[in-house]
Amino acid sequence: MNADSGEEWYRHFAGLKPTLELAAVDEEFEELFTLEACQDLADAGAPAELRRAAVEGHLTAATRPITDRIATREATLEVTVERRTIPYREVAPVLVNEPDALRRRALYDARTAVVEDAINPMLDEALAVERERVADLGSPTLRALYEGFGWDLDGLLAMTEDVIAQTEGLHERELDRALRSRVGLPLDAAGPQDVSRLWRAPEFDTAFAADRALPALRGTLEGMGIHLDRQPNIELDIDSRPGKIPRAFCAPILVPDRVMLVILPQGGHDDWLALFHEAGHAQHFGHMSRMLPAEDRVRGDNGVTEGWAFLFDHLVTTPAWLGWRVEAPPQDYARFNALYDLHMLRRYCGKLPYELELHGGASPDVLGERYVHHLGRATLVPPPAANRLVDVDPLLYCTSYLRAWAFAAQVSRYLEERWGREWFRRRAAGLLLRELWELGQSLDADRLLHELTGETLSFEPLLERTRERLA
Repeated sequence: MNADSGEEWYRHFAGLKPTLELAAVDEEFEELFTLEACQDLADAGAPAELRRAAVEGHLTAATRPITDRIATREATLEVTVERRTIPYREVAPVLVNEPDALRRRALYDARTAVVEDAINPMLDEALAVERERVADLGSPTLRALYEGFGWDLDGLLAMTEDVIAQTEGLHERELDRALRSRVGLPLDAAGPQDVSRLWRAPEFDTAFAADRALPALRGTLEGMGIHLDRQPNIELDIDSRPGKIPRAFCAPILVPDRVMLVILPQGGHDDWLALFHEAGHAQHFGHMSRMLPAEDRVRGDNGVTEGWAFLFDHLVTTPAWLGWRVEAPPQDYARFNALYDLHMLRRYCGKLPYELELHGGASPDVLGERYVHHLGRATLVPPPAANRLVDVDPLLYCTSYLRAWAFAAQVSRYLEERWGREWFRRRAAGLLLRELWELGQSLDADRLLHELTGETLSFEPLLERTRERLA
């Protein structure tokens, strides 16, 4: 099933197929994720991860016809502003490349209107279906369902609230300074579109040219004794075609035997970050042991695979790596990216309480208000209420990202302590990573980190690195 759905996902977002039809794949395997199958596993006292996999399959299958419609609709939607028509999925790159603040605002507002009018009705429908199915599973809310699987959501929420409190003044000061110097606007006059423009950072394009991104990735892997072009199970899709989304992505079609790394190089530091992030996924999936049961290869704790992805994209921001792989590295790039990391971490620290309210049964009538409150508090730039559902990761996936940030920073510190700041040039470090990748997702991020370092998940190493670079 995962192979068929992975192939369908890959073909649609790589521009090989205009429609997304995952619901048809689900129908072939519907007996695996019926309500009865979920109840039978619960009655049999099956492990929590297996029960969660069945429940997630059940909920995903229930909403899949709607999410297929959304993806297919997005592929054909257009946004019109100032008599200019832009495909919906191309608005984001156009917006971040627009230097004029008034045009950025007009484009952002036009896209927001399309989200509210064309996409939100389908997202509202999907949310209603999901809540109905959760009730059928005998749980009052999705949040309660995941807590029943042993997820410590309150503990993670407390950790993120501490991050917000610790970084409040630092984030406000540095974000205001960066917006004034790079975008020409103070923080109190900036909108989300202006922050997106800030992160685009075209002044770094010369250092992060499109034609050097893939060679930099190949060279980095070779430093660890990994040769990308000798990995037949990891396929590169680098062709340009209509409908292919511009951002790199990884499609694990048949783990570990067929993993697609899809690239459409655009240039710019964010493009490099995305490439290295998805390459981290690809190496993790591509090295998993074939002896692992399927649930440890394609299920388990996604905080693990996201952690390996963050380990790779954070390489691009380290002074040691920049001096090795980037021609004439910008002197202030590490500082700039430390602010970017901090902002994105805080953004997800805002998404978590919002999504806990959303999946805790909050009325649809208050979701817009709660979304603006939580995200505005965390990012200091309130988003439009229209993004209340389009900005939501399915099935509390935001928790995987948050835990992965901590995991990656702690693993990076361990590697530096063992092999120095240029650990990525040591074959022994690459050998250790390959051994860890072979484990797939048989261990969750907490246990894997503890077995490697003896530590528990903490944001403190990440915050220490951020403070050091912003000092």
